[in-house]
Amino acid sequence: MTRCPICGAPVDERLLTKSATIAPTTIQEIHLEHPAWKPAEGLCPACVLTYARRHRGRRSEHSLHGDGCPPGTFPFYHPAEETVLSQQERLPGHWGFTGKGVTVAFLDSGYFPHPDLSALDVTGGDVPQADLSPFSVRRALQNEPSRVRQYVNLFEGRERTGLDSPSLWSDAPSNWHGMMASVIALGNGRLSGGRYRGYAPEAEALLIKIGRKNGRIPEQDILAGMNWLLHNDNWQRYGVRVLNVSVGGDYVMGWWENAVCLAAEKLSKAGVLVVSAGGNGNSESLFAPAQAPSAITVGGVDDGNRPWQDTGHGAVERIQLYHHNWGEVHAYDQIHWKPEILAPARWLPSPYLPVSRTYREAWVLGQAWAALEDGNFDRARTILEQWLSLLKMSPRILRARPEWVRRALRIKMNSHKWIHPYYQHVDGTSVAAPQVAAVAAQMFQANPNLSNLDVKFILTQTAVPLGHLPMRRVGAGLLRPTRAVAAAMRARHGVLAGFPYSGAILTDDELRDLGIPGKVAASPVLSNPPHDAVESQRDLSPVYFGLYAPEAEAVSLVGSFNNWLPGDLPLLRTDKGWWHNVYWLPPGDHPYRFWVVDSAHPHGDWLPDPENGNREESGYLDSHSVISC
Repeated sequence: MTRCPICGAPVDERLLTKSATIAPTTIQEIHLEHPAWKPAEGLCPACVLTYARRHRGRRSEHSLHGDGCPPGTFPFYHPAEETVLSQQERLPGHWGFTGKGVTVAFLDSGYFPHPDLSALDVTGGDVPQADLSPFSVRRALQNEPSRVRQYVNLFEGRERTGLDSPSLWSDAPSNWHGMMASVIALGNGRLSGGRYRGYAPEAEALLIKIGRKNGRIPEQDILAGMNWLLHNDNWQRYGVRVLNVSVGGDYVMGWWENAVCLAAEKLSKAGVLVVSAGGNGNSESLFAPAQAPSAITVGGVDDGNRPWQDTGHGAVERIQLYHHNWGEVHAYDQIHWKPEILAPARWLPSPYLPVSRTYREAWVLGQAWAALEDGNFDRARTILEQWLSLLKMSPRILRARPEWVRRALRIKMNSHKWIHPYYQHVDGTSVAAPQVAAVAAQMFQANPNLSNLDVKFILTQTAVPLGHLPMRRVGAGLLRPTRAVAAAMRARHGVLAGFPYSGAILTDDELRDLGIPGKVAASPVLSNPPHDAVESQRDLSPVYFGLYAPEAEAVSLVGSFNNWLPGDLPLLRTDKGWWHNVYWLPPGDHPYRFWVVDSAHPHGDWLPDPENGNREESGYLDSHSVISC
């Protein structure tokens, strides 16, 4: 035990090592009061959280993107945070499952085996950032394993397969849309150091290219893709559990007379979950396969590019609808309102198409912008001089003042919706649907016994209600990845069937049935040692905490209630690999994590609760879980 260099409170030395992951904005906030402090000295989690909250309080209520010259293309709320947030920052996912062993098929206009689809082990959350120059991408990728299981080219009605197909590696603009959908769902964030990863970064992809030379994708081509999956049970041959369709049909018509919808129903009957984008027309009209009854149709929300907060702090009320389509479907003696579920559909990080001119320009812009941000104007000018012809900029920019160079670069970056040297921001239900497909892949991994209809039901039952928005357009509400995967583990034949959710406040009957003698969560460093729950005060609440960690050697609870002390509040292991215990907490909001000791982390590592989507920015690069009593 040592002491925090700022507040002087006792702190476990293992916690000080976490200072290496303090967010840059938090460090800036600390330096305003303690300019001599260095991250190598460490800091207690309580202090880090204090400065994170202080920084959060300095954010503008309204976006600052319009204040620039020229204005930016995406909202942000603090001058030091001009960035697009990741999926996990916007809508926390269940980090315990990565879609491993599950294949997701995509029907789209074209693809590219993007670096983020590489077969890297991301289970530990450590993804080394690659720096693939625009001139070596294909050569680098062809020498390493990919999670693209197969590529099927049905373009112009002809069938060709194989990962060495020239059309898979081309810079055709049509390749971007399908690549975008597959990476948003299954990307491991390799080109962003793991930040811009999808919910299923270890699932495999089956890529099916459809469409025509004029850029259209008629319904008959969508049908051809579905029929290919049905033919000879190709869906089963490749282990396809989910089909993502981010394209739509030609006309509004009844599902029972539409060949695409009927094919979607056949796939559903075979066991494949069909996930369909709802469309972006802002009208009461559905295009195949969105009106197929068994498909799960996805609409969108606009969260304003804000970090997720728990539902008790006004986060849900700020969410607005995206301009997706909606409608009523009559089938099987029931009325189905579409879409059934919503997911973020604006400001989503998405990769540029490698080997394209846009990719090369974005990469150069990133090099020049980074030099300007570092105050190295000479370096920025050298980069621009080298790449003037690629950027199509006037030589006069080389003689301009730094502020004019910055403005010229911003104009170029805006034209590409630039957020990172390898990523842009995108909109549409085409990017909302892959998020649902990815969470479905996690659910199938968590419980392979689930049917596609089970997964659809769980996704809708666990969604966040959006009561402030028009009822007919929101379906069940907003996708809730953490709870959907947790519910899958508790569904029929699931490994956690019968266990409460982690973070649940138990009733007296539930506490009695569980048979775990709870203890008060209070650290001996702060007060008295934990004592039996029956001796606690009446205003304390019994909270159930649990973590599925079959490979762990020890798991304990750390949080604001026990000075974040590892080992102080242990969880008990069950024979299913589930660690759990009950601790009594006083009224209020309590940030917490789990401290996990395993072979990869013999001294322990802390992780947020994967079953609790209520989060608070911690001051570190990832958030704390929060329980409200």
